[in-house]
Amino acid sequence: MARTRSIRNKKRKTNKTFELDITSLLDILVILLIFLIKSYNSSGVTLNIPEGIELPNSRSENINTAGVIIQVSKDKIWVDSKTIVDTSDLPKNLYDDGGRRITPLFDVLTKKKDEIKNLNAQTGGKAKKFSGVVNLIVDKSLKYSYVKKIMYTCATAGFKEYKFVVMGNE
Repeated sequence: MARTRSIRNKKRKTNKTFELDITSLLDILVILLIFLIKSYNSSGVTLNIPEGIELPNSRSENINTAGVIIQVSKDKIWVDSKTIVDTSDLPKNLYDDGGRRITPLFDVLTKKKDEIKNLNAQTGGKAKKFSGVVNLIVDKSLKYSYVKKIMYTCATAGFKEYKFVVMGNE
């Protein structure tokens, strides 16, 4: 009998609800979400930097836009990864317009502009329109006078908005 009495007097376990404070968890999730959104790059512009080009450093946070890519080293000029000018076989008429415009580069850029406009006209305006944007990947050791000639050549060909690609600090 004494045994049954002690079993009856024992407290039975009751189910208590457990409350969880999720305020700090939400703070962490918001911070994580802001970090991921800030570090996400949605531009989709990928650039192949050829050997011989050393990019200058920058603290700029802006993302490059799509456009024609011109890469310039000490001895070559590429347009969309195709070699246009090489110092090993320089044309006789490299410069025109009083020595301010690079003729082979001008010819290729005007063809690119015409291709983009023709493609847009053939698709009835559904293709990418001509924006006049050029992404310049220029070796940092080049003289400004040469970069100025490249910019002048781009402007006379109809590409009047320049985006310089630089190496960001990581």
